[in-house]
Amino acid sequence: MTQPSLIACLLALTCLVPGAWARKLVLAATEYPPYYSETLPDGGPVTELTVMALRRAGYEVEVRFLPWARALRLGQQGEVDGLVGVWRSPDREAAFRFSHPVVSNRIVLCRKGHHGPARFTGFAALRPYTVGVVRGYADPPGLAAAQVRTEAVNDDLQNLRKLMVGHIDLVLIDSRVAQHLADRHLLGLASELDCLRPAVQEHPQYLAVSRRVADAASIVAAFNERLRGLRDSGEFEEIAARWGL
Repeated sequence: MTQPSLIACLLALTCLVPGAWARKLVLAATEYPPYYSETLPDGGPVTELTVMALRRAGYEVEVRFLPWARALRLGQQGEVDGLVGVWRSPDREAAFRFSHPVVSNRIVLCRKGHHGPARFTGFAALRPYTVGVVRGYADPPGLAAAQVRTEAVNDDLQNLRKLMVGHIDLVLIDSRVAQHLADRHLLGLASELDCLRPAVQEHPQYLAVSRRVADAASIVAAFNERLRGLRDSGEFEEIAARWGL
């Protein structure tokens, strides 16, 4: 077989077997609806956008939904290539390379009915209250600095249920997550959930690639390029609008 014929044959085989030469990425995600969840179509908007950008960059992508603490540990150890929709923090910088932001969270404090403060005026004002947080999340540094009492659980829904039965005074949570979980799991109590203004902080979500992965830098660079392409083409906005983001 001549060299041109061999090249043509290899190209034909590549077309017949999509992804034959693609690098496979295994990403971990946790349950964080409505942003990402195993129960949502395409894994939710952040998963859909992340996977779409990586596939357009030539990668094969598998997403595994795991408890957050386990997903974070596997990413730190390089047992998965990266994590979907992660907040950035100094501690995580040591273990991960971060992409450009994908979407942002609006982090608020929520109370039950009129119990607790009517507005967020600063962390020092929270000292009389117990605030529910999620184990492993990147909480605002001001919370610990003000010596606010916190109780950690494994997920946001646990915190909302504790709030509704009076075991804690406030919950630190994303505003969309709070509404999504309340509507689906708190039955007739959803109307009693009151999220304070202003927001405590805005938290961008990133694709985080483990620094233990040899080609981490190139994965992040390729993702950023394709994510920018999705924004430039208007596809990003279409997907976000479809999900109500």
